[in-house]
Amino acid sequence: MSKKKKHHYIPRFYLKRFSIGETGKNIGLYNHKNKIFIKAAPIKHQGCENYLYGEDEVIENALAKMESEVAKMFYYWTEEKLLYPPPKGTNGYILLKRFIIYQAYRTPSSGRQIEDSVNESMKAMLKAYQPSMWQKLKDNTIGFNNPVLKALIGAIENEKLLDFLDFGFVVNLSLLPFVTSDSPVVLYNQLMEKAGNYIGATGLVAKGLQVFYPIHPRLMICLYDSNVYEFNNGENDCGSTESIDEVHQLNSLQIINSDTQIFFNDFVNKEYAELLFEGNESYRNDFKNINTAFTREGRNFFFMSSKDPHINLSLDFFKLKVNPKDFNGEIAPLRHPSLDTRSD
Repeated sequence: MSKKKKHHYIPRFYLKRFSIGETGKNIGLYNHKNKIFIKAAPIKHQGCENYLYGEDEVIENALAKMESEVAKMFYYWTEEKLLYPPPKGTNGYILLKRFIIYQAYRTPSSGRQIEDSVNESMKAMLKAYQPSMWQKLKDNTIGFNNPVLKALIGAIENEKLLDFLDFGFVVNLSLLPFVTSDSPVVLYNQLMEKAGNYIGATGLVAKGLQVFYPIHPRLMICLYDSNVYEFNNGENDCGSTESIDEVHQLNSLQIINSDTQIFFNDFVNKEYAELLFEGNESYRNDFKNINTAFTREGRNFFFMSSKDPHINLSLDFFKLKVNPKDFNGEIAPLRHPSLDTRSD
């Protein structure tokens, strides 16, 4: 029997950066599924499920070891205000990217997305090529013993897919703090949004990929394709914003990407939490799996992809270096040829 019954998919050291007061024990919470606002909820009970990664301690202990190292970097950045990202290629840089991709795929919502994707693609394929079998199986579903663990293993096997992304900090100088959520790593792509084709745009290998990850009410990590975007006017890797509108847009991405909850410090009230959800609720229905069967030159093909919500994001600290019209009609062009994962 595992000694660690509660497995935290959102690390406690991370949530403490958004805590209320000096003890680091409580955090503001809004559960938009149940419409519940809690001004001070115990951090130890948030972002966790029993035996999420299985009843042995192997995965949980490995994650805890990684978190202890990343927590040191977060301390330097959020407490000491030493805003120096680890240089590209260093162990610190590799560790940080690993932590971010694991965080993106270790949540319950990621597990459900994998199950939904598998079921939708298999049924679409059967309907296109084996309609009689589809009739028999269309009301059945495929399930995994541990979908979250499957999602996490997929992230472990594909760490390199966050290569060719640069690192930047965004310091929030506005009156509105950043919020975070129970699914805090947000993937976005302003290039393909402006090009008018968002199918596959947030795939890990996509050209123009951006990753937004708030680590404090006043600080956000951004990963971005530097061949596509100029960050902070090219001056350095630490930008800032005084715009409440920009912060609200980034907070909107958190509520859209969340499963059921957002978290925040004591400068966010119930009215703002409700406004944030109500203003973005419709976008939460825009997650789509794309499954299309087609024939070309006498051969059958099956196209699988996804399309995430996008909100016409506008941020002054990101400027496009390329013309999005050059990518009109393209579906998720690769960021770098070495990221091509297709079999020969």
